[in-house]
Amino acid sequence: MTLLAISLGGLGVAGGVVYLAEKLISLARGVSILVFELLVEKYKEHRYEIGRKEGREEGREEGQEKERQAWQAWYQRQQQALRDGLPFDEPPPGSEPRNNGHNGA
Repeated sequence: MTLLAISLGGLGVAGGVVYLAEKLISLARGVSILVFELLVEKYKEHRYEIGRKEGREEGREEGQEKERQAWQAWYQRQQQALRDGLPFDEPPPGSEPRNNGHNGA
C-alpha cells in the first residue's frame, strides 16, 4: 500500500510538473508574440519616419525646382521686354505677399 501511495503521489507531482511546464511554455509563447509585435510596431514607426523625411526632402526639391522655373520665366520676360524696349514692372517671384490659404480674417 505504501508503494502504491508513493507511486500515486509521484504521478501527482509529475502531473503538476507537466501542467506547470505547459503553462510556462504558454507564457513564453505569449511573451514572444508580444515582443515580436512590439518590434514590428517599432519597425513600422521607423519606416514611417523615414518616409516622412524622404517626402519632405522630395517636396523641398520640387519646391526649389518650381521656384527656379518661376525665376527663369520671369528673367526671360524681363529680357524680352528690354530687347523690345518695353517697360517691365513685374515684381520678381516671391516678392508678392502670400496669403497661404488665409483670407485675412
